[in-house]
Amino acid sequence: MSPSDAPTVLAVHAHPDDESIATGGLLARAVDAGWRAVVVSATGGERGEIVGEGMDPDEVRPRLREVRAAEMEAALATLGAEPPRWLGYRDSGMVGDPGNDDPASLWRAPFDEAVERLVAVIRAERPALVVTYDAFGIYGHPDHVQAHRLTLCAVEAAAVPALHPAAGPAWEVSALDLATISRTAIAEMNRAFPEHGTVSPFGTETDPAAIAMGVPAEAIDLTVDVRAHLERKVAAVRQHRSQLALDSFFVGMPDALTELAMGTEAYQRRRGAVVDPGDPLAGLG
Repeated sequence: MSPSDAPTVLAVHAHPDDESIATGGLLARAVDAGWRAVVVSATGGERGEIVGEGMDPDEVRPRLREVRAAEMEAALATLGAEPPRWLGYRDSGMVGDPGNDDPASLWRAPFDEAVERLVAVIRAERPALVVTYDAFGIYGHPDHVQAHRLTLCAVEAAAVPALHPAAGPAWEVSALDLATISRTAIAEMNRAFPEHGTVSPFGTETDPAAIAMGVPAEAIDLTVDVRAHLERKVAAVRQHRSQLALDSFFVGMPDALTELAMGTEAYQRRRGAVVDPGDPLAGLG
């Protein structure tokens, strides 16, 4: 099979580093199975923290977009994916951040315009599988929520020739998966981290029913074991140096916690049949 004939997975993310944290295992798994892996980032992550070792925030801030683009390119190369594609919007920041009001931000972008930009990427790349966030954007970031909305609309629009005709020939995506996390998994991490002398990034609640983030375990369609690709996934995350302090969750975890926190990826399938609940690529391509 030549590269041009290989099936494609397209991951739609909001900022550089999301691709490795949320879907790095799936992307590496797809590449190892002979797929093309393509990632589009809706923003440049311009409002991210600058906490990398030796980085001066005042010096880096004016060029953070370029810094994070280079980090993302290195992360994708680590995973075996192609160089990133970009929708061209600015980072909106967290809820309540002044960036929410930036007219150039993803949150304020004209919705139909943003959909058309993503439709053009889908039609150009012709993916069998598209991946983005769940409806809450996993943890509620405005750009994650907007990326979810855009992706659901763009996947539908890409298949209709009369919609956005300037964006290229119509293409129908076979499957659409939403990256998420189980509340049961969060509870398990909240129990396990203190046992290793480490603070869980998800808090202290150990009752899944009392955890607001994530979805019930029964709402997950695909539980993907990515431990065979965990070393590459972690290495890809660590390419995003500007976002990682020395005490970061992603830098200093014991191996057992790394496997617990990052060795499994959970997805909800919103388009296409689930052939194998452990394999998001089964039946596609």
